[in-house]
Amino acid sequence: MFMEDFQQQLAQFPIELRKAWSVGFVFVKEADHYWHFPARQWEDKQIQNYFFERFNQSSSFVSYPELGLKQLVIKNRPELLIIIPYSPE
Repeated sequence: MFMEDFQQQLAQFPIELRKAWSVGFVFVKEADHYWHFPARQWEDKQIQNYFFERFNQSSSFVSYPELGLKQLVIKNRPELLIIIPYSPE
């Protein structure tokens, strides 16, 4: 169920962005605005801290190793879809 919901959320990203996903970047959909930033040397905690400072809310990761993607979920910010490509070990 979670995987299907996640894949539906991913489909909201324009195909050009989905093709550009690469490890070391964070991709964000905020309402109807899309943005990304490099985070090559960032640990997961640093990514969480960045969004905590920006939105003043805690977050948690959900991993989808079969897709090579993580989602950072901020519970009270449903307009945010935060995707982090990674290399599953």
